[in-house]
Amino acid sequence: MFDLILVLLAILLFTKIAWVFEPVVTFLGVVAPPFLLAGILFYLTVPIINWMEAKLNFKRGLAILLLFIVLIGLLAWGIFKFVPAVQQQATSIIQSWPTLWKQFTDWLTELNSKQNLISQKDLNHIGQEIMSAFSGKQSSILSGTVSQIQNVIGIVGNVVVTISTAPIILFFMLKDGDQFVPNLLPIFPTKARASIGDMLTEMNTKVGSYVQGQLTVALAVAIIFMIGYSVIGLKYALVLGLIAGPLNLIPYFGSALAMVPSLIMGLLTSPKMLIAVIIVFFIEWLLETQLISPLVMGSKLEMHPITIVVVLLTAGNLFGLLGVILGIPGFAVIKIIVSRFFAWYQTISGLYDDPEPDDDATPPVPTQKD
Repeated sequence: MFDLILVLLAILLFTKIAWVFEPVVTFLGVVAPPFLLAGILFYLTVPIINWMEAKLNFKRGLAILLLFIVLIGLLAWGIFKFVPAVQQQATSIIQSWPTLWKQFTDWLTELNSKQNLISQKDLNHIGQEIMSAFSGKQSSILSGTVSQIQNVIGIVGNVVVTISTAPIILFFMLKDGDQFVPNLLPIFPTKARASIGDMLTEMNTKVGSYVQGQLTVALAVAIIFMIGYSVIGLKYALVLGLIAGPLNLIPYFGSALAMVPSLIMGLLTSPKMLIAVIIVFFIEWLLETQLISPLVMGSKLEMHPITIVVVLLTAGNLFGLLGVILGIPGFAVIKIIVSRFFAWYQTISGLYDDPEPDDDATPPVPTQKD
């Protein structure tokens, strides 16, 4: 009971002095994005570097140099070939948005006329409420235009800093990443170094396998959808495929979210196109579940589905989309730390040891049967 009171007092004290940590949060907001991007790229590229070093007998520095040349070539190809096509389709979506929205609302009106669950009056009332909510915010939107422009400039600056510094961080991660744990262990007590080293290795393995697996599957899903949509002639195939890839990073909900814009576009095109979109989804589902995911075994973190849903909801409310994407590996790291700490507490406390048999106890006297 006393320990619980101390914990509650510590939490209360932290809430009172939280302003002290605001500079630390600001500092992390600047430093964390390039390290996060470099870490993601590290887990994607370090298996290639290790393979080139072990199988092809390349020196690590040469392997990293060759990998950077290939990545720069792919980036240049994307900028000059892929990005313009995506930009053209995205611009077309923006320009055609009023027409697409009118087609969608007309379809909803026609569908509503064939059912009795929601009356046309109620549907119009809902539309008026939505429009009034948006119109009520027009003044605040206009008044906040300057601050929004400033935010956009700040975001662009942060993106430029992140993209320019992440490759440098990635280079040193690939070059000296295997020395991180040995160089970190000396700051811990001697008796705890072995267990902490095992914990850090387990965290690296779990997070690395998750990042590699999820991003590999997401990339494969995006490519499959872009090819499939292009084959059936769906409008904005590249944009819809690119949307489906990142959404696939969200467990359970991502695939359902990726279906919505494609199904709407197929519905607005023609019934045949809607059926074709459903067929593409079915083919992608077969390839992902029967071929890609079984080959990419790194995405398994041994979590119960209910735990994953709770983590997604909590991380999403706290940190938005970034929390939804990074909540699962973050929870895996916290789970490893808590599990190790609890195992250590079990050992030193002695509260979880099996009771020893009492040698002084009188054994039961056997009874003779007649």
